[in-house]
Amino acid sequence: METVRTTYDAKELAWTSPALRLERDIYLMISLKKKGKVVIRQSTDGKKWSRVPIEQHKDTKAFCLRMEVVPKVLQIKIYTSEEPEEIKYAYI
Repeated sequence: METVRTTYDAKELAWTSPALRLERDIYLMISLKKKGKVVIRQSTDGKKWSRVPIEQHKDTKAFCLRMEVVPKVLQIKIYTSEEPEEIKYAYI
């Protein structure tokens, strides 16, 4: 299990993670201190960061997602509206 650290970004008005380089499918678990929203952005080239569609991504404290990595290498960034209590992921 890998732990992800975040910092508050005043420009984004969100807690943000660094770019995470993924090489295969992961299970992602996010828990927030208060109910909030989560946005995940993905990139294969490190330039264009498009939004990953997530069904229920707001007004809750816990998020559990399975992410399928189709390209050989994928980078993601995680944004949360509230301070995260914990963000972890595991390769599956």
